[in-house]
Amino acid sequence: MGVYHHSQETMAMVLAKFQETQRLQEEHYLGIRDDLKSINTTLVTIAGVLADLLNTRRDTVAQQGAPDTSLDDEQPSTSTGASGQEAPPQEHQDTSTPPPADR
Repeated sequence: MGVYHHSQETMAMVLAKFQETQRLQEEHYLGIRDDLKSINTTLVTIAGVLADLLNTRRDTVAQQGAPDTSLDDEQPSTSTGASGQEAPPQEHQDTSTPPPADR
């Protein structure tokens, strides 16, 4: 009877450790997801500020009467596909489910 009782205690400890590990992995995943959302928000803000700066520069150059040729050699800021159509903005899609635990 002692071996059986010991096995039950061992299994209970293994299960508790597994559940704790799974909980920590989920917390880690959620933390990373939140960090990525924050980074995405920051990048969108930076893109908006850069677009505003470019428009301000173009407006200033247009008011001075000189053509804005300083950016003619650069690629446009929007992505275009093979058809020449503007690609839709890519957003992070939150599935709200943590990845499967390692076994």
